[in-house]
Amino acid sequence: MMSKKERLSQFNRNNIVTAAKELFAEKGVEQTTVDHIAKKADCSKSTIYVYFKSKEEIFDCIVLEHYVMLRDGLENATKDAENFSDGFYAICNTVADFYAKHPMYFDSVLGEIKIVTDQSDPVLFQVYQVGEEINAIMAEFFVRWMNEGQIRNDLPALPQTIFALWGSVCGIISLAHKKRLYINYRMETTSEEFMKSGFDLLLKSVLPGVGGAENN
Repeated sequence: MMSKKERLSQFNRNNIVTAAKELFAEKGVEQTTVDHIAKKADCSKSTIYVYFKSKEEIFDCIVLEHYVMLRDGLENATKDAENFSDGFYAICNTVADFYAKHPMYFDSVLGEIKIVTDQSDPVLFQVYQVGEEINAIMAEFFVRWMNEGQIRNDLPALPQTIFALWGSVCGIISLAHKKRLYINYRMETTSEEFMKSGFDLLLKSVLPGVGGAENN
C-alpha cells in the first residue's frame, strides 16, 4: 500500500503527463513548452522539474506508455492463435488498430529506438527493454509455427525475416492512412482493403509452397 507521499507523487506525475498529452495533441510536441504544461497541469515549473528533467523526458514517458500498450496487444494477438495465418493477421490488425487510436505516437513507438542498456536514463532504458520484449514475442511466435512447418524453411535468418516483415506491415499501415485519398481515387478501393491486400501479399511470401520452397 502506497504512503500518502507516494500517492501525492503518483498524482502529480499523472497530472503532468495528462496535461502534456493534451497539449502535444493540440499544439504538437515542438510547439509545447514546459510553461504550457505547468499552466495546463495547474502547477509550477519547479514542480514539473521535481518529477521530470525535461519536456523530452515527459514525451519519452508517454512513448513508454504506448510501447507497453502495443506489447500487451501483440502478446494477446499471438498467444491464442490456432495457426500462423490467424496469428499473422492478428498482429497486423493490432498494429493497424494502434495507428488508428494513437497516430501521433505511431512513428515514435515503431521508429528508431535509442539503445540504452543501463540506468543512465531510466525511461529510455525501460523503452528499450519493452522493445526487446516485443521482439521476443514476435520471435517466439515465428519459432512456434516454423517448428510446426507452417512457415518456409528457406527464409533468411529469423531476426532479419521478422524485422523485414515488421517494417513492411508498419509501412503498409502508414501508407494506407497517409495516402487514403489517393488510394480511394486512383485505385478505387478503401485504405482498409489496401491494407488487407498488402497483408495478404506479406503472408504469402512466407508460407511454404507459395513464396518459395516447400518445407522438408
